[in-house]
Amino acid sequence: MLRNNNRIKRWRHWLLALLAPLLATLVCWFLADYLPAASLALFYLAAVLLTAVSTAIRPALLSAVLSFLAYNFFFTAPHFTLFILHREDILTASLLILVALVTGQLAAGLREKVDALQSSERWTKQQMMLAQALASCMQADELMRIFLREIQALFKPDLLQADTPAVTESHNTNERNRIKKGSLNSHWDNHCFHILLCDNHHHLHDIQLPLKAPVNAWLKTRIEATAEILRLAWSRVLLVENLQQETVIKEREQLRSALLSSISHDLRTPLATMIGSVSSLCDLRPSLSEEQQDELLRNTLSEARRLDRYIQKLLDMTKIGQGELKLERDWAGIDDILSVSLKRLQPLLDGQNIVIQIEPELPLLYVHAALLEQATFNVLENAVRYTPAGQNIQIIAHASGNRLLIDIADSGPGIPPEHWPHIFDMFFTLAKGDQQTGGTGLGLTICQGILAAHGGSATILYSSAERGTCFRLSLPMDNAVPMNNPAAMDNTEPADNAVPAGERYDAHSDH
Repeated sequence: MLRNNNRIKRWRHWLLALLAPLLATLVCWFLADYLPAASLALFYLAAVLLTAVSTAIRPALLSAVLSFLAYNFFFTAPHFTLFILHREDILTASLLILVALVTGQLAAGLREKVDALQSSERWTKQQMMLAQALASCMQADELMRIFLREIQALFKPDLLQADTPAVTESHNTNERNRIKKGSLNSHWDNHCFHILLCDNHHHLHDIQLPLKAPVNAWLKTRIEATAEILRLAWSRVLLVENLQQETVIKEREQLRSALLSSISHDLRTPLATMIGSVSSLCDLRPSLSEEQQDELLRNTLSEARRLDRYIQKLLDMTKIGQGELKLERDWAGIDDILSVSLKRLQPLLDGQNIVIQIEPELPLLYVHAALLEQATFNVLENAVRYTPAGQNIQIIAHASGNRLLIDIADSGPGIPPEHWPHIFDMFFTLAKGDQQTGGTGLGLTICQGILAAHGGSATILYSSAERGTCFRLSLPMDNAVPMNNPAAMDNTEPADNAVPAGERYDAHSDH
């Protein structure tokens, strides 16, 4: 393309060298009756100047020669011959050629400087665009892909061979040992420029830029400059990867510390209560009344169930985190799911009132019922913990579009808005000293994971000190069937997001 543009440009220069004397002749032909012959030479001089400024030296010389011949042929005696009768005509020819040489040389030098300045400006702009394109890359693969795309646009097919630039993984042991991890090296191999990138895992990537011959110093300098821009972007990407790895390690340590803290506090408390109750029964049984013995046994059973729930949540969270949560879907009604969750909730109630509103004729869902029972139970357990005795816990189930919504609202103190983004994070609790325990901080996380496995989600609908907190559980109803048409269940296929049946997963139950 670049060669075609240069060829077209040269043809335009020679065409202007031919047209300029022709136009000057036409102008002089109309003005010959009004101006002396010597004055007409100025028009040809203007044509030569125009050609010299707009083209190069050789087209300007051609224009000067043609201008003198046209002037001599049409406007000097004897007319319509090339015979030179006066010495002034020789002086005119010399002046035209001198003007063509001097002006052409000056114009060519000025044009070269302007072209160099424009080329430098274009190159600087292209380098800035390349740097901006690479600055948005966060991964090594993305960086190499965008660099190849930009390098093809930068050097065009006129400089690159027909083979497009490529990235290959080098298995050269000597090069791998020679290049440091996380560095960038480059070298020339005949007319091919190699950029060797070594990532944090000591994998060596070879970017090959095959160039057409000859490769001049100007082109080498610019290609090496692009390699320097890539070096900066490569260092930044590897630095980001290192920071991400450090962040992951730090978060893992924080999770481990939080887990140990949770185990040491939340799991130790019911164990201490159980040990105290059992030891009292063993040591003081003869002196205890039957009512006191029953109370100690009830406390032991309650704390054992509490301990069992904590351990089950840890197991559930482990399965969700490791991707081992498998869905064995079947048709179930939301009223049955809520009924099982409420039965499990009964031992935890301490005077709270449960108010249920279920929209009639809700369709059956193709879900893992036991997992959804666990998800709703976790939210209900959280509501019981923060709702005072005598207050209401409201459950509303209704359809909205193609979603089934379950709103569970408590009458607690509410959640500060700054904690909303973290309420579903692992081990995040709102415990307030010893008066109000926040649990292990896993229940809502498990609920979010179970709903996400079904294509749903859990969100905070509202929360304030006056109204309490309302959690909204959302489930898709893409394959739901009406309650009055159970025969449709036999012909309904699983949802697109259904997980293939795998290891049997049973939700925890206290009964």
